[in-house]
This record gives sequence, C-alpha cells and structure tokens, in this order.
Amino acid sequence: MGELEVSVGEVLPRTSGTGHVRVTPLMGRVLPRLREVLADVAGRQATITYGELATALDHAYLQQGLGPVLDVLAVDCARRGEPRLDALVVTRSRGEVGPGFDGDAPRDRHACWRHWQR
Repeated sequence: MGELEVSVGEVLPRTSGTGHVRVTPLMGRVLPRLREVLADVAGRQATITYGELATALDHAYLQQGLGPVLDVLAVDCARRGEPRLDALVVTRSRGEVGPGFDGDAPRDRHACWRHWQR
C-alpha cells in the first residue's frame, strides 16, 4: 500500500472540524495495519465495527479511542487521492459511523467499495 502520506509529529486538522490531532509514534506504527484491515473490508464491500477494528489492531487503541487515528487515516487517504476508509467503521448498535464523522458515510463507503473491489 506504500508509505504513509502523513508523518509522525505532524499536526493535522480533525475531520470533525473541531481541533487538531498530532500524529504520534503509536499512530505511525498502527496506520499501515489500519489501512490494510480497512482496505480488506472495502474489498469485501463490508463494514467493520469499532470493537472489531480494535481487536484487529491488537487493541493498540480501545474502540472508544479510535477517533484520532481514524482522523489521521482520513488525511492519509485524501493525500493519496483515495476514498475515506474511515467511512467503513461503524457502531455495533446502529451500524453507522460515529458522531465525529463529517462526510457523507453512505457515499464514502460506496466509493471505498468501488476503489478497493476485488
């Protein structure tokens, strides 16, 4: 999937439009696996819950703490000219993105499914 388009130490705007997030060393280590997991989900034209994603990342982040790393992933995807992989991460209870997601989740999911289809 190539090198990351974000750098450790870089300060990025949150996708929710409120505040900023600094790319931490942990994010730098987790982002390649996060991209891999979500590209696989996209290739299956599926979604993944926050809990399932936390497990897939060996609990490097708790499911309630995935927001900042997903914001960084959204910037990484934008810099690559790719659809937003964070649109594939949904709550177990509602089956929809969390409240911090600022895009059009159904449209963004379909774009991911087309982009990464097998």
